[in-house]
Amino acid sequence: MFKRLGPSTVQSASGSIIGITDRYTIEYRENDEMAKIAVDLGIPTFGVYRDTLTGWILANVTTLPMTDTDRLQVLDNIGRGLACMDVKVEWVYGPSP
Repeated sequence: MFKRLGPSTVQSASGSIIGITDRYTIEYRENDEMAKIAVDLGIPTFGVYRDTLTGWILANVTTLPMTDTDRLQVLDNIGRGLACMDVKVEWVYGPSP
């Protein structure tokens, strides 16, 4: 379950926050960790580039690897969070354009 924090931000019941930061980026925050994923904010569907979610960003500088389990959980949470924002998602494989 997610609740809206603003027009482009939602929070899950477990506390993770998903926010559309600009036309090309979604940020995912969980505890002290942050990850970014590339998107293409099309209408009516957002293209979400799965392969651009590669690791946890610490202090906006260091990137730590993300386990496959964490990656799948984050992608699932992003999809459910965007659905809460009434956004249709098209999962895109490969690098962002």
